[in-house]
Amino acid sequence: MIVLSMETSTARSSVAVLIDGVVTASEAHEDARGHGAFLAPAVRRCLDVVGGASAVGAVAVGTGPGLYTGLRVGMATAGAFASALDLPVIGIGGLDVLAHMADAAAPVVVTTLDARRGQVFWMVHHRGSGAGPDGPYVGDREQLATAVSAQVAAHGESAVTIVGEIGGPEVVRPDAGVLARLAADRISTVEPAQWRVEFSAAALTAVYLRDADVRIGWNERGGVRAGGPA
Repeated sequence: MIVLSMETSTARSSVAVLIDGVVTASEAHEDARGHGAFLAPAVRRCLDVVGGASAVGAVAVGTGPGLYTGLRVGMATAGAFASALDLPVIGIGGLDVLAHMADAAAPVVVTTLDARRGQVFWMVHHRGSGAGPDGPYVGDREQLATAVSAQVAAHGESAVTIVGEIGGPEVVRPDAGVLARLAADRISTVEPAQWRVEFSAAALTAVYLRDADVRIGWNERGGVRAGGPA
C-alpha cells in the first residue's frame, strides 16, 4: 500500500510517501507560520515521485496537540484529499509519533511538545508493559518535571528518556515518515471493508487540550477587541 502522510502540528512541517514500508519521497520545512504555503506544493512534489495521486491507497495526518493553525491546515488538507479520492485517512497524535522516534532501548519514554505560553504538552509511554500511554497532558514545566521525576523514582533514571521539543537532549519534532509507518501498521489491523468506516475524514478529531492562543488572549482581555468593546 502507498500511504501519503502530512505532519503540520509543530514548527516543522513534513510530508512523506510510504510504499510497502519504505519512505520513497519526503519533504520538510521549518517555519512556525508557513504550514499553508509549504504543504500543498510539497504534497504535489512527493506524489510526482510515485506517479500521482491515483497511486495513493491511504492518507495519514498528525492530529496534535500542537500549533492550532498548523494543525488545522494539515487536517483540512488530508481530510479533503481523502474525501476527494474516497480513501481512508488515519489520524495519529504527534506525541505518539515521537515515542517511535526514541531510542528503542528505553522502557519509559516521555514525549513533549511546546504548547507555548510557558506550557508543555506531554505523554508517558511504557514500552513492553502492555499498558497504554499516560496522557496527553498540558501544564507548565514544573508539572512536567514532577511527572518525569515520578517515572525516574519508579523505574530508575537510566530507564527514562525524554524526546521532543522540551526537556530532551535535543529538539525533536514529529516526522511524516514515521507517521506514515504507524498509519500503515494501524490500517493493516482493520479489514479493508471497514477502512472507510473506521478511518473516514468525518471521524478525524484534533487533539487541542486547550483553547487556541487567540481565544486565550480574547478571554484574558475580557472579550474586548482592540479598539473597543465587542
